[in-house]
Amino acid sequence: MAQHSRKDLSPVEAKPPSHSLSPRRVPAPRFVAHYPKEDLQVIHRNAAGIDLAGRGAHYIALEISETELEVIEVGGMTPDLTEWVSYLKSHAVTTVAMEATGVYWIPVYAALEKAGIEVFLVNPSHAKNVPGRPKDDKLDARWLQKLHKFGLLAASFRPSEDIRPLQEFWRQRSKQVNYCADSVRRQQRALDMMNLRPHQVISDLDGVTGQRIVDAIVDGERDPVKLAAYRDKRCHCTDEEMYAALTGYYQEHLVFALKIARADYVFHQAQITQIDSMIQHHLTAMMPGSDEEITEAVSLETHPVNQGKHPPPFNAGAMVTLFLGVDPTQLPGIAGLTALGLLSELGYDMDRWKTDRHFGSYLGLAPVQKISGGKRLSSRSRPGIHPAAVLFLQSAIATIRSDNAYGAFYRRLAARINKPKALYATAYKIARMYYHLLKDGQEYVDLGVQDYEARYQSHQVAVMRKKAKKLGFDLIEAV
Repeated sequence: MAQHSRKDLSPVEAKPPSHSLSPRRVPAPRFVAHYPKEDLQVIHRNAAGIDLAGRGAHYIALEISETELEVIEVGGMTPDLTEWVSYLKSHAVTTVAMEATGVYWIPVYAALEKAGIEVFLVNPSHAKNVPGRPKDDKLDARWLQKLHKFGLLAASFRPSEDIRPLQEFWRQRSKQVNYCADSVRRQQRALDMMNLRPHQVISDLDGVTGQRIVDAIVDGERDPVKLAAYRDKRCHCTDEEMYAALTGYYQEHLVFALKIARADYVFHQAQITQIDSMIQHHLTAMMPGSDEEITEAVSLETHPVNQGKHPPPFNAGAMVTLFLGVDPTQLPGIAGLTALGLLSELGYDMDRWKTDRHFGSYLGLAPVQKISGGKRLSSRSRPGIHPAAVLFLQSAIATIRSDNAYGAFYRRLAARINKPKALYATAYKIARMYYHLLKDGQEYVDLGVQDYEARYQSHQVAVMRKKAKKLGFDLIEAV
């Protein structure tokens, strides 16, 4: 085989030596950041941390000098609380961060607030201990104090002092409504076990007709003809259907269970009436003017009468509108009782949230974008939901079949993604409108389905034009 030298090879085939013609590797530019000696700046110099324990003993960490940190164990009784609040004041503590998982933080919060100390109620998930450090109440108090000193903790939202009683009344009312629903379910169970089915031929067992029939059964009436005579004239079922539904096998212990469930329903209804009276009194007390002037102003408001189950005796929508100065019921799906619940849970000061997106994130309705390496991994909403978000979701449900822009928005999303996500997106949209209504006084103007669809179509056409232009094409409308 002939031997070929390097000169015999064509220029294309010839390989240059490693020391020639190879590109010179230039080192990448280095960016050096110069940090000050102290990375974290002290935000709260006179800060303390409190770890609240359910058994009554609390741990407080505070700086008694620039180089000394003191951790003390204090009691949770009222005399102890008064004593160590004064102790904090004597050491010039101006702000406190505390975490708790129960309700025992409420008296501590009230005492510190009354003493003029700024309180940061911290979400425990935001103040997790450092991995590898043993879990201890004293160390938790020190960790809270350190994080709060450098401004690394955010305070949880708490309504203003005048709204807190209203919030408690509203939550008590919601519990009583749930108790009423539970008692109705127990009534239905007792009737089903006796093969009595009035709740299948009438619209609702806790309506006028249903409760009349239950009262008659509890009082000893067994004749289906006489029981059927208690029905309201608006019932659509026939006499034969009602007679068949009221013929059953009565048993004494099941009638007793029906009696107990009915008594519970009456009791919780009376509780709701008392709570409604307290809500009306508190709302009236917060508004300027005499009771007669407020009553006259409410009567002049053109709001629909409260509808649905367990409505309050006063016009809730008119009361809330008079108090806020804006009308939340103009938003789609928000009725008077819903507006009252939103006022109770969120108050009237929307400045607590920087933007409407912060507001939606606090409610748990905004999507949480998780991005890594430039790729979106997830956009689900965070777990857990605020009680006010439940009200916005109920408002979104009310707009599903409505003839407005929000109903069209939900139906468009539900056809593309699943219905729960579309419901959350609609509730988030209503919540942002509520935020701007209270903060900026921006009134809601219903676009209607046709206008909404026209705007959506024009937006899609603009997106397609942009994509076509990027690819070197022109988008021409069909004739």
